[in-house]
Amino acid sequence: MLLPEKFLTCVRCEDGLKREEGQTPIPGEGIPEAEVMLIGESPGAEEMKYGRPFVGKAGENLNAFLQSVGLDRSKMYVANTTRCRPYKVNEKILKNGTKRVTKSNKPPSKHAIQSCATWLDIEIDLISPKLIVTLGSTPLKRLTPDHGISKVHGTLLTVPIQRVGEKEDSRKFALSDKEYHVFPLYHPAAIIYRRELQEVFESDLKKLRKAIEELNITSVFL
Repeated sequence: MLLPEKFLTCVRCEDGLKREEGQTPIPGEGIPEAEVMLIGESPGAEEMKYGRPFVGKAGENLNAFLQSVGLDRSKMYVANTTRCRPYKVNEKILKNGTKRVTKSNKPPSKHAIQSCATWLDIEIDLISPKLIVTLGSTPLKRLTPDHGISKVHGTLLTVPIQRVGEKEDSRKFALSDKEYHVFPLYHPAAIIYRRELQEVFESDLKKLRKAIEELNITSVFL
């Protein structure tokens, strides 16, 4: 883990306060010298259970899609915008009169995104990736607030990114002086619920591979 040990006890937002016993925030995963960094939205139930990012169905989709264009996830660094599962509690009264309680994922709040910002900034600084690939709208808006996923997916951007202040408890964003290469993709989970996006996603992945080649990144191929 690249992050300091105190990360594992972080309760700076409502999602951290709702963690189940024995669970910790989910750190990024991958090699510290990775040239490509993938950033998703938030952990789901499977990620919280196993303590790793992208291990659920969306993770399986991501691995398969990357492999389809000759890219190897294990040679990249993978992290999420927020580090604890944002969920809502659903209650339903069954026919036999008993109550069933379930949890379902929901998008992270603005407060959670701001609260986790320091951790993502630390990882970006330590890895210094040549290319950041955002998966879905949340990480794209976190890094580049003026861009929408529907307009820039599959496009290589060279832009400053949002960062929080130097103080660890800062939640105020400002754009970086440095410019980064950012390549937005739809989130792999979107393909599960919106099958019409699969063709778009596959096309964008081919563009991603081309962008990687143009940036002279050679370490992430199978």
